[in-house]
This record gives sequence, structure tokens and C-alpha cells, in this order.
Amino acid sequence: MLRSVCGLWLFSFSQDRPKFGIQAANNGVPSSRRVLRLVRAALLLAIFSWTSVNSEDWTSLKGRIIFPGEIPEQTPLVITRDEEVCGELGLLDETLIVNRQNRGLQNVVVWLSSKTEVPVHPSLADVSKPVQLDNKGCRFVPRIVPIRTGQVLQCTNADPVSHNVAVYARRNQPFSIIVPKATPLERRFHREELKPIRVDCSIHAWMRAYLVVTEHPYAAVTDKDGHFTIKNIPQGKWQFRFWHETSDYLKTLKYGTQTMELARGTWELDMNAAELDLGELTVDDRQFLTDQ
Repeated sequence: MLRSVCGLWLFSFSQDRPKFGIQAANNGVPSSRRVLRLVRAALLLAIFSWTSVNSEDWTSLKGRIIFPGEIPEQTPLVITRDEEVCGELGLLDETLIVNRQNRGLQNVVVWLSSKTEVPVHPSLADVSKPVQLDNKGCRFVPRIVPIRTGQVLQCTNADPVSHNVAVYARRNQPFSIIVPKATPLERRFHREELKPIRVDCSIHAWMRAYLVVTEHPYAAVTDKDGHFTIKNIPQGKWQFRFWHETSDYLKTLKYGTQTMELARGTWELDMNAAELDLGELTVDDRQFLTDQ
């Protein structure tokens, strides 16, 4: 591949070889700008060839996390500020949401954890699209926000009352800023966070969200049915972490007839098939008791 790239560069260079007569005065030696363009084109071609997509090199992970015990009630929140607006919305506690129809556990975070750089599928390389965190209905929407390093976080306020965003970052600079009405508040994070970081509204004490800041796109949040899917993961053995705001790192997951012990929420998985479907994974509901 490198030989072909060099050949392309030499061929392009040879088209500008010295000429005689009048042409020689104008085109005798390629300009430095022309050479720079050729080098840049060759490098881009090399990069493109190296990162060409082979479907056999990438895989997906999916599963469903279920809650086995007594399903907790979502209790009404105590509204202590801007009651004329927030108090009319019937807000409920969202720290632990279990689907009553199928026991799916919502808002479990699953992400690939690695101390080395993780190859990123070309279709997921772009981080130019901002990630949204809205203050809407006196709550953060969504509650859990995966975001890449270098990607823009846009915080907006759709409510008639003021909100602020207080981000308790650990490896990045923490901040607490009022969200302007006219334009979004924008921030970037330049370092990966080791676990989800808390976001509060300092004006309304019940409002909470979490940011999952990673250097790669391989993170997911379980939906209302407990499902999660992470696509286009590079094949190989990778460690994945499982976390919930009530339990912190999950300590165990029942996988078929096995009970997997997760040290700091970590499960090493062999990702060498086209897809790894973990099926139903059952948490230990004792991890979610608030008095533990």
C-alpha cells in the first residue's frame, strides 16, 4: 500500500518535470505549494486505505438489564423553588426507574473502558455534531448524556424560569453557569472521565443529570425496557463497565446460570463474533437499597 502511494506521488510529480523553452521558465520546478498538495493527498490516501472498513473487523454488543425484586415506586418530588411553574408539572423521582411491564432497568450506563487508545470505526469518527442537554419541564433532558472528548455540549433552557448547569467534573474543569435564554451554553471536555459525572441545577435542588465523557463512541444507556446496544466496536477482548446512579458500579450481573462478579463494574468480554448478544442480565436488587 505504501509503495502504491509513493508511486502515485512520483507519477504526479513527474507530470511537472522540467520542460524546455518558454515552458521551462514557468514550469521548470514544481512550486512548494504544489509539492505540499501532493504530499497531503498521498497522506490522505494512505490514511483512507489504512482505515478502510472491513465488516469482519467490527462487532456489536447488546443486552437487556432487568430488576428482579420488588419494583420501587417513583415518588413525587418536593418542589421548593418556582412552585408556580415547577410545582404544576407532577414531577417524579427519577433516580431508579423500573418498567412495571417487563422489569427493564432504565439508565444503566455501559461503556468500553481501556487504558490504551481504542480504534474508532470511520462512520463514528466525526465529533462535530453537538450533544444536547436541555432544561425542560424543570428537569434535565436527557438524564444521562454520553459525550466524546472534544465534542460540544450544548445546554439550553426551554422553561420560563431560570436554570443553571453545575458540572462536577473530576478530570476536567468543573463549572456552574446560568443557562442563557437566547443562546445555548456550550462547553467541551478535553479529558476522559473515569466514571459518569454529576450535573445539578443549583437553583432547583431536585434536578440532576450525568455526563459520560469518553475518548471513543462506545457507550450506551439502557432505555425504558432495559435494552442497550453498542455498534461498530473493534473486535478483540475489551473491558466494559456497568454503572447506575443509585448503586454506583454494578457489583454482580446474573448471566444465564452464572453470576458474574464485577470488580468496579468491569466485565471483560471476547468481542470476536459479528455480534455479542448477552441476553437478559439480572442485577442484584440489594445494590439499589438506599440504606446500604
